Amino acid sequence: ATLLERLFKDRYQPGAGLTHSEGVAGQLPDQVWGLWAAVRARQAGLGGDWLAIARDIAQHIEDRYADPELGGYFDHAGADQLGRLSDHIKPLVENSIAAMALVELDALVGDPEGPYAALARRALQSVAALPRQYGLMASVFARALDRLRHTVKVSTGNTKLARAALLAHPYAVIEPNDDDRRAVVCVGTICLAPVSTPAAVGEAIREARQARA
Repeated sequence: ATLLERLFKDRYQPGAGLTHSEGVAGQLPDQVWGLWAAVRARQAGLGGDWLAIARDIAQHIEDRYADPELGGYFDHAGADQLGRLSDHIKPLVENSIAAMALVELDALVGDPEGPYAALARRALQSVAALPRQYGLMASVFARALDRLRHTVKVSTGNTKLARAALLAHPYAVIEPNDDDRRAVVCVGTICLAPVSTPAAVGEAIREARQARA
């Protein structure tokens, strides 16, 4: 936690995303990994307003790196003309990481319209023709696509119940709250009754996934 906080203190600026190093900015990998780190920090219940930071980085990525016509994100922002940096490309890995982070952010925000999930879907669609060229290296794309379809949200302040959720479902998104006795499982706008045991969390997740199907 301390290392992450130090990294963001040194490299993150509201409205400007993250820099790669002193004087070096405008690189998509720094933004998408920073976005996912902020989303995961929120899920881990770390101190600080990580959700606001995640939303700010997501907006920065959309403003500076997005292809407004076809969706997805280019590898860099700005007008750097050094070698291949003059060519805008959409990297498979970074668009897949962006999609996974956006899907989790969408679950945390809980907007019924699913704005971040829509951006994630467009990002994956924009690079959908690339996986065949990458072979096994395209597994990150498959993982992102699977996450888009099967994410569940578990709201709880109980660490044992949160751990049970992650063991029961690899794409569980944990929303920390003040209830240290119960957990609520949601898929999209469908939420089940609160449960209070690890076994019940697993059963609720299975029930929620069936409801979505």
